[in-house]
Amino acid sequence: MDSTKRPVIGKYWDRDDLIRRMRRIEGQARGVQAMLDRDEDCKAILTQLAAISGALSQVARVVSACGVVDGIEQAAGPLDPEQIRAILSELNAKGRL
Repeated sequence: MDSTKRPVIGKYWDRDDLIRRMRRIEGQARGVQAMLDRDEDCKAILTQLAAISGALSQVARVVSACGVVDGIEQAAGPLDPEQIRAILSELNAKGRL
């Protein structure tokens, strides 16, 4: 990693929570694989896939927000938490995040 570029996930977001979420998603994906191996009902499999999709979307939103904040901080310097909340709220309201 470039030493001039510092990750912001641990700075503004709970990195351990994201790791827990990804581990849970991994377990759910293994469960779906087992359901497919057992030739289980399509509706039950789709229910699990929807849960995985939703969980991945939440992780992706946090990582996307991290990228936005990181890019802004690279260009403009450190932001305070209120500035970050305002930027992310605006992006969220416009459906960009």
